Amino acid sequence: MEVSEKDKAQLLGKTPTKPLYYKFNDWGYNTNSKERVLSGIKELDYLIKGFEMGCITIWTGGTNAGKTTVMTMITKQTIEQNEKVFYFNGEQTKDDFKNNLYKQTVELKDIYEKQYKDSNVFDYFVVEKEVEKLNRKYGENLFLYNNEAKRTIDFLLKAMDEVRTKYKIRVFILDNFMQIDTTTNDEYREQKDIMEKLRTFAVNNNVHIHLVVHQKKTDKLNPRITIYDVFGSSNLVNKAYNVISIIRVDSLDKENNEYKRLNKELFKEKYDIESTKTVLEVLKTKRC
Repeated sequence: MEVSEKDKAQLLGKTPTKPLYYKFNDWGYNTNSKERVLSGIKELDYLIKGFEMGCITIWTGGTNAGKTTVMTMITKQTIEQNEKVFYFNGEQTKDDFKNNLYKQTVELKDIYEKQYKDSNVFDYFVVEKEVEKLNRKYGENLFLYNNEAKRTIDFLLKAMDEVRTKYKIRVFILDNFMQIDTTTNDEYREQKDIMEKLRTFAVNNNVHIHLVVHQKKTDKLNPRITIYDVFGSSNLVNKAYNVISIIRVDSLDKENNEYKRLNKELFKEKYDIESTKTVLEVLKTKRC
């Protein structure tokens, strides 16, 4: 019986050497669709062909544009497609994260207000019957990084790899890039290294990473940003498969020149921003 090179290597306790090249006819013509998770937004899925495994999607936008809200929506849609999610949220406690996730998932009628002592301060929570449903939905399908652990890229990747192998997680949401701690003074170099490691992780393990990256801080108030307005090294957008901006229209002053300019620009592209609250714009995609 002929022994394959892989079997020979295992018998000798060695790692098999991967070929450096293939002959074109060594593999057949593959007509299987790529594995992907859909966003639930038909127009977006059409433009980017869904969130394909082995890729990174960057989400960007100005302050209070709704980036975390969109990530909540992506989390919900992903779990509804029988995928588990790993979530890194560097800005919230686990209690705040859970409450915000639940509030954004239920209808308004399922949220009640609670007065803080004898004051005019009120907190908002989800009613118990809905909490029970959400606990069943998210309890075994959503994993949150422990912010009390070190938040360097190596610790984060260690956690990501562990949940990938142990719980078969293939969708990772990192909110946000700036909350990953750096360890040197060379910020741009380290940002490049972090992005390289994330891309390698996505490609080698056939997973999808959603990465929230802030908009660069400028004196310019144009709400419609370009790929060059994404914070950090250009290596971030170069290594990403998709770059999507989020514009929260309902928070803009309609009498402001920036709003009027945005309305005019998008109307030319047959979009009426007065009929929506949020605009998602695909700045880059490698759709085949």
